[in-house]
Amino acid sequence: MVDKEEARRKLASAHYTFEPGITQIFTICAEPEYEARRGEPIKLLEVNQYTVPSGIMPLGFDPAPASGVPFPSVIVEVTPEEMGKIQRQELSLPNGWTLGPLLPRPDAAEAAGE
Repeated sequence: MVDKEEARRKLASAHYTFEPGITQIFTICAEPEYEARRGEPIKLLEVNQYTVPSGIMPLGFDPAPASGVPFPSVIVEVTPEEMGKIQRQELSLPNGWTLGPLLPRPDAAEAAGE
């Protein structure tokens, strides 16, 4: 069985590969009591230079076990400018979510020896 962290990395890797405009993918963290829940989705914030500015619009997806992601997921896609606003706290994530660690591109992780 794939654990949530491994599924998160697989999902990010696939999105980097298939979406050429994605420059960064960050995890989104919820309150610890929510993160520990079994059905809590994987949450990612994707910075995409080719998307249109639309604010924070979380999109939910069902699990995709055949693709190695047996958990539901939520994706928030933003422009680089919107990402700047998030970092300056001019734009907020919903539901008490916070920005988590950057998930590096698979090629960057391999080059670093991870």
